[in-house]
Amino acid sequence: MSVSVIIPAYRAADSIGATVAAARRIPEVLEVIVVDDGSRDGTAEAARRAEADRVVVLPGNLGKGGALAAGVEVARGDRLLFLDADLGSSAGAAERLLRMVTGPDAMSVAAFPAGSGGAGLGLAKGLAAATIRLLTGLRVAAPLSGQRALSRALARHIGIASGFAVEVGLTVESAHVGAVIAEVPTELAHEVTGWGLSGVVHRGRQFSHVLKFLLATGYGIRWPALPRARALLRLAVWLLSLAAVVVLGGLASLGLAAALGVIAGCALAAFLPSLWIAAVWLRLRKRNYLGRLLPTGAGILLLLIGVPSVLFSPLPPDLRAAGLVVLSAFGVAGLLDDLLGGRRQARGLRGHLQSLARGRVTTGAVKAGVGLAAGLVAAGLLDAGKPTAIIVDGLLIALSANLVNLLDLRPGRALKGFGVLCAAAMAAAPEAIHFLGPILVAAMVLAPAEFGGRIMLGDVGANLLGAAAGLALAAALPWPMRVGAVAALVAIHVLCERVSLTDVIGRSRLLSALDRLGTAHVPPFPPQEVTAP
Repeated sequence: MSVSVIIPAYRAADSIGATVAAARRIPEVLEVIVVDDGSRDGTAEAARRAEADRVVVLPGNLGKGGALAAGVEVARGDRLLFLDADLGSSAGAAERLLRMVTGPDAMSVAAFPAGSGGAGLGLAKGLAAATIRLLTGLRVAAPLSGQRALSRALARHIGIASGFAVEVGLTVESAHVGAVIAEVPTELAHEVTGWGLSGVVHRGRQFSHVLKFLLATGYGIRWPALPRARALLRLAVWLLSLAAVVVLGGLASLGLAAALGVIAGCALAAFLPSLWIAAVWLRLRKRNYLGRLLPTGAGILLLLIGVPSVLFSPLPPDLRAAGLVVLSAFGVAGLLDDLLGGRRQARGLRGHLQSLARGRVTTGAVKAGVGLAAGLVAAGLLDAGKPTAIIVDGLLIALSANLVNLLDLRPGRALKGFGVLCAAAMAAAPEAIHFLGPILVAAMVLAPAEFGGRIMLGDVGANLLGAAAGLALAAALPWPMRVGAVAALVAIHVLCERVSLTDVIGRSRLLSALDRLGTAHVPPFPPQEVTAP
């Protein structure tokens, strides 16, 4: 194994020489690369005098992330060791980090001795630690440590975040692709940032860069490996989609457009707090089809936005009551399944019924039973005194919920299925936007992160979306079409008991293209074959 040491340096003429000299003495070091990030104090000349193997001089100040990215681009070693320029003679202690990186999918992070922190209030460090915990579930002691060792292949695969968010980005993205991350106690020492103007400005920039990373990555707009052009396209499509729902509401009434605008703002503000509730407080994390441990239960946002929106809406009393029953019952039942359901429990309706026949009650069976009961109650509120219609509409609501649950096996599928059902309801009765609008807006807020494979809706989200769409169909479609819709849903469920829906989609070129539409995420590392669940 060969090691490339990369040292980003800005105005470090006084310390870079000692840092380079100590780094050169680390065993297996192939090269020491110093990236002068637009300094004007002779940093590059000092690095050359210290016999750095390569000195990259950037034309302007790109920030720490930009400097590291430039170093990674020219590095030749199999492993990379990132060091700050102010470590001085203590840089040799970073050898311990290299011993912890035994494979391509591992990263080690230096933890400094106790009491060696800066003079700040810890706001940037606290935000960095909270960001990492929210997005990965990891509790880290040194979220902003710049001393890290990892394979060159991993660094290039996950990308390098910009500015002072680079350390948080390395931790989040490495964890996202399943890399093993270890914090290693070391005897490294660096200059302490004081309370002077430059120190306050530095900590403020750190905080703002980490916050920017949290917002961009948390909302699923951009992450380091995603090209800037694609990130801008995602942002534009996202904002236009949100605006389109508001405009669609405006076609019904200006009051609805204003309400949807307010709801959109509330959903945007509530997304990260609701994700914290799900992923941190309730510890809802599950492995997706690529084996990545992701925050799940993100659909809690739909419950938090949907129920109050319907409760205070000017909908007809019967539809408002039915909406409250459907959103509450299906959302809570889905959340129960997220909290208590295990990967080893029965699969499919038939599996849950078979388990029930053997005397074993699964959370899936409870969810299905609650869903059917809630669907019938909601249908009874809509179709009072019409037993046949109550049965048909109850089945329509329950089967629509289960269909979206079945789709929720790949990024974006559940939201696409919900969109198709909503389009059918609004095509039959445009006024359905009055009920569906708030839920559509909340779903749009979740869409970038869900399509990007950064979060999972969970059963609380998929169950609620399908049930809401089913209720809209029950209220909008004429009787013959409701009967036909139930028949179609029954046929789909029978098919799904026999074959994998993922296999059906995979065998169709058109369905596969639609399945991939809008999705973008970091592929597995190391590359692996993906099999259908």
